[in-house]
Amino acid sequence: MSNLKKLGKIVAPMVLAAILAIAVLYGPWHFPTTSATVKRASTSLTANVLRGDQIKDRALDDGYLMIMGSSELSRFDSLHPSVLTQKYNRGYKPFLLGSAGTQSLTHFFSTEAMGKHLDNKKVVVFISPQWFVKAGVDPRMFGSYYSKQQATYFVMHADPHSRADRYAAQRLLSMPSGKSDTDIESSLKAIASGHAINNWDKFTVGQLGSVNLRHQDQIFTRLAIDNHEDLIERRAKVLPTQYDYQRLDQLAFVLGKEHTTSNEFGIDNKFYQRKLKRYVKGLKNSQTDFTYEYGPEFSDFQLLLNQFKRHHVTPLFVITPVNGAWMDYTGLRPQMLDRFDHKIRYQLESQGFHHIADLHNDGRVPFFMQDTIHVGWRGWLKIDQQIHQFVKQPDKKNHYQMKDYFYSQKWQERNPKTIPSHP
Repeated sequence: MSNLKKLGKIVAPMVLAAILAIAVLYGPWHFPTTSATVKRASTSLTANVLRGDQIKDRALDDGYLMIMGSSELSRFDSLHPSVLTQKYNRGYKPFLLGSAGTQSLTHFFSTEAMGKHLDNKKVVVFISPQWFVKAGVDPRMFGSYYSKQQATYFVMHADPHSRADRYAAQRLLSMPSGKSDTDIESSLKAIASGHAINNWDKFTVGQLGSVNLRHQDQIFTRLAIDNHEDLIERRAKVLPTQYDYQRLDQLAFVLGKEHTTSNEFGIDNKFYQRKLKRYVKGLKNSQTDFTYEYGPEFSDFQLLLNQFKRHHVTPLFVITPVNGAWMDYTGLRPQMLDRFDHKIRYQLESQGFHHIADLHNDGRVPFFMQDTIHVGWRGWLKIDQQIHQFVKQPDKKNHYQMKDYFYSQKWQERNPKTIPSHP
C-alpha cells in the first residue's frame, strides 16, 4: 500500500468527523427537549440548566413557575415548595433557577435570553440580604454561571439608547467573563458607549456564534443534569395525605426540633457539624460592621425589574431573614437589616412592584431557618403558602414606572435613613 493511501486512510475519518461536527453545530437543525428532561431539570439546580436556554424556554411554555434565587433553593427538606407540590395538587410546578453565588446579574442575563417565552408570566424571586455587600457580586462566582449564549443574545437585542442596556453592558465588561471573547467585548463596548454594534460583530456574534451556541445548548445541557427526583419523593413520604397548614406546621416544628439538637442556634445538625462547629468561637461578634445597605447589587437588581417590565411579568419577591440567634452571636445588627429592607422595598414599591413577601423579621421564629441564612421547615411552609396564594390570584394589568435613577451610583450609595417612608 502506497504512503498516499495510508495517509488517506488516516486523514479521511478525521475530515469526515470534522465535517459532521460542523454540520451538527452550524447546520439548520433543531434538537427538541422532552417533558421528562424538563421535569428532571426543574429541581436539578444544575449550572448548565441556568446557563442554557432551551430547557427553560420549554418549561415556561409548559406552564412551570420560575423560582429564582440562590443557595436557599437547594435546602430540600420535607416542606420545600418542590416537595409540597409533588405531594399535593398546588396547581403549578416550580422550576428552580439558582445556586450558591447566583445573584441579580446572573438572573438578568438568564431572563433576558428567555425572550418572548417570559411574556405575561408570573415568577417568584428570592431576595437575600447577603447579596447586597458593598463590593457586589463576586466576579468569580458570576463567572461560574456566565453564559456566552446569553451574552450573545443580549448583544444582539440590546438598545444602546437604553440606560438599562448600557448599564448591563458596563457591568458585564467589569467582569473577566465579559472580556473572554473579543467580538463580544467589542460589542459590549459599543453598547456601553451608546453606539450600535458594527456589521462584523453582527456576523461573528449574531449569525455565526449564536447558531453554534444554540446547538451546543440543545445537545449537551441535557446530558449533565443532576437528578433530585428520588430525594423529593423520599421527603414527601412523611407528609400527611391531605394538605392542612396547621398539621404541616406542627410537623415542621417536630422535624426542626429533631434536626437541631447539637447547637444553641437552631441550625441543622449536619450543617453545624460540617461547616460551623470548628469555627464558632472565632465568629463571635464577627459581623458587627456588616452592612447590606450599599453597593452595585441595587442597580443589578434594577436590571431584573426592568426585564419584568419589558415582558409584562408579575413577580412575587420573597425577602428572606437571617437566623436571629446567629445574629445575636455574630453581632449582625437588626437595625441594619431593617434599613436594607426599607431601601429595597422603596426600590420595588416606588416603581409599582407590590407583591412582596417580607420575611426579614421572621428569623427568630423557632425552626423557621435551617442554618445561619437559609430558610427551612417552618420557613418553607410559610413561603409555600405565600407562593400558592400569589399564583391563585387573578391576573391584573401591571403599571410599572421604571426610574433610571436606580442605575446611578447615587442610589447605590444612598443612606436608607434619607429615603421616605412611603414611595
